[in-house]
Amino acid sequence: MNRKMLVRSGDVVLIALIAYFAWGKYQNRAPSVQPSEFEANVDLQPLRNLAIQDVGRIKSFDSFARGRMRTIAGPYDVDGHEPVYAYLDLMLDPAKYQNKDIIYVKRAIRPDLARAMEESNIDPNDIKNFVKSGLMAPGMYWLQPMQNQLNKLEQDVIRTQKFVNMINWAMGTADAHRLSSNFAIIPSPTGNDKTPWLTGEQLWGMGFMQDGHDHGQANMGVPGLDPKLGAELTADWNKLVETWRAQDAAGATAAIASLANNLKLVNPELYPDVSKLNLESWYFKMKAFVWVWVVYALAAIPLIMFIAYRMNGALKLGIGMLVIAFGLHTLALGMRWYISGRIPNANMFEAVLASVWFGVLGSFVLEYLVRKTNMKGLFYFGSAICAMIAMMCQQFMPTVLRSDIDNVMPVLDDIWLYIHTNMIIWSYALIGIAAIIALLYLRYRLGGGDPSAARIGGAGSLILDGSTPKGDRFLIDERGSAGKVLDAATMVILELAFVTLWAGLVMGAIWADHSWGRPWGWDPKEVFALCTFVIFIILVHVRFKVRDKGLWTAILAVVGCAVMLFNWIVINFKISGLHSYA
Repeated sequence: MNRKMLVRSGDVVLIALIAYFAWGKYQNRAPSVQPSEFEANVDLQPLRNLAIQDVGRIKSFDSFARGRMRTIAGPYDVDGHEPVYAYLDLMLDPAKYQNKDIIYVKRAIRPDLARAMEESNIDPNDIKNFVKSGLMAPGMYWLQPMQNQLNKLEQDVIRTQKFVNMINWAMGTADAHRLSSNFAIIPSPTGNDKTPWLTGEQLWGMGFMQDGHDHGQANMGVPGLDPKLGAELTADWNKLVETWRAQDAAGATAAIASLANNLKLVNPELYPDVSKLNLESWYFKMKAFVWVWVVYALAAIPLIMFIAYRMNGALKLGIGMLVIAFGLHTLALGMRWYISGRIPNANMFEAVLASVWFGVLGSFVLEYLVRKTNMKGLFYFGSAICAMIAMMCQQFMPTVLRSDIDNVMPVLDDIWLYIHTNMIIWSYALIGIAAIIALLYLRYRLGGGDPSAARIGGAGSLILDGSTPKGDRFLIDERGSAGKVLDAATMVILELAFVTLWAGLVMGAIWADHSWGRPWGWDPKEVFALCTFVIFIILVHVRFKVRDKGLWTAILAVVGCAVMLFNWIVINFKISGLHSYA
């Protein structure tokens, strides 16, 4: 194999990795805020592991608060505070946040809002900081020039309305009354697991988060609640409000501990397993394991060295790192499955996570089948790069790929969700791996590599290992052409992608007929999934006709990946349709 050319390919990958990482860090740098003495000393752990009901699902308060604060501040922490503290502080002392930059605005409309700020005579330095970070104060939202601009942007349904809606939703979420009305931490005293939990407003009265006065009389209207326990809960809450506003860390810590303990006594049989709540909090404390992309990147480096130099030590190191990364990846998926009580593929974050997991798992199987050929290591490398890129997107685009764990939408609660969706996302992973190997082939050709292609490829290369008269010696010959090896590996993945994508489309049609009464409806997602499949049909026929088979196979593999990404990203986030939830 032409080692020098493949080393250059590895250099390109590493440079792209460094550039993307630097860009991601730039995009997500947050203002440095030193915690106050009160924040540093108050113990919020009992609250983090407290159960709260959110849209029918019981989750840890830590998980719930993270989701709400991400809605407000996007990729940043609210005023530099960790989510649980920020939630309570916004609810109990909202006035101090009116002039603090906590509302996140998408880049697309920042210039328009900056002009509105100029009309309002906002300090130029503040406008510059807003354009750079995307954060603005809630007070700015109500300025008349800002309202005029937002109303104008809201009229553009195609381009800017969704960004205005995000600002409106962030403002609503940051409202103290909204926060309190969602604060459903009190189990129903006499209900079951389907009964709505009570909020603080229902137990302590509408003013419970505003004045800190005794609202003990409100709990008399809660059927089944022991009056003594209700009085203790009210006393705990009043003490928490009082000590929080007085910045009394010791008093607030005691009130939080007592409140958390008494809440578990309201309906002990209904209260969820504390260990599960602790696990959910720990899962998000570990950033949902999206940092595992670093381990995948570390695996990719020795793998490309093996592909170029056939260094067995590099292969062993790369496989070892890949096994570690895959183990952590599997742990992350398993934890989401256990916490949510369902297969984790019901939203975009989970679909991306599961897709590349299938890709890496498949690479282990394929590598076993080609272990005696020159294709060895290519599938490991391709899957590691795909997993790395996917998890980088999860880490550096948290407002797009939100890691919140929610219930499955009722329309999706069907066995076909797990059959059709898993088949489709597996095919997407295979398409991505094929594109990575195809890019290596294109770099090889750009570097002057010979225009060779495999006489056998795909399933044939797995059956004929190159040692038989019908085989191709390049698969086992140490001096074989790198182009032929890369072309054969690309065809292996493309054939698998072709079959799994076709199966996924058929299964989707069956599900659509079952759910909507028709197998096909020309929904944008359906159309572009079909377009992706058509690209691979073209690839198969082109390979029979053109002279430079390897080049056109690689080009169409990359084009097919681009169409797949357009379908998965642009269609999901930019174009409304029946599949906009996935």
